[in-house]
Amino acid sequence: MSVAEADVRSLESAPARSRADTRRRLLEAAVALFAEKGLHGVTSAQIARRAGVATGTFYLHFADKEALFHEIAFAALAELRERQDRASVGQKLGSREYVRARTEELIAFAAKKRELIVMVFGRAESAGLADEVREAVVPGIQRWLERRKAEGRAPADLHPAVAAQAHAAVLTRVIAWWAADPSRATAEQVVATLLRMNPSLLPAG
Repeated sequence: MSVAEADVRSLESAPARSRADTRRRLLEAAVALFAEKGLHGVTSAQIARRAGVATGTFYLHFADKEALFHEIAFAALAELRERQDRASVGQKLGSREYVRARTEELIAFAAKKRELIVMVFGRAESAGLADEVREAVVPGIQRWLERRKAEGRAPADLHPAVAAQAHAAVLTRVIAWWAADPSRATAEQVVATLLRMNPSLLPAG
């Protein structure tokens, strides 16, 4: 690549970098404000002001604050899944060590993203979005429990669909409760208790 070509590519990428930086600042500002005031207590103009951009710039990136709210939650869910996959590499699929690694990563994520957890699961006006996130994780839990039951590694009377709904509800409620005040229990205590309650680790019979 010639120097001239490199200069052109640099100029072409500068606007893209600027857009990405603006979007990042809008997302960060929104997480802080939503956690502090809730969805209905925040306006698009306030998010833009916190991010240091004009209100019109907000609408170049997001249709409205609800769309931004939704994107934040599902981007976080995707990040969590990626982190859990990395954390459990090398562990036997379905083993206690595998489940522990993924549970520890969940709690580490909740500790790092406390504002986001409170934003999604800790406010009444976020109930619809919280339900969406919860329902997004239920199918994976249910498929896993169905597999374990088919292999004879789960209680015979365990209903995978019921257990998946219950486990997803427990996980989201616990991390919201703990993220709101981590002094309520140590991370190790939360992990140990969730492992005790995990339906995939129940003895077969």
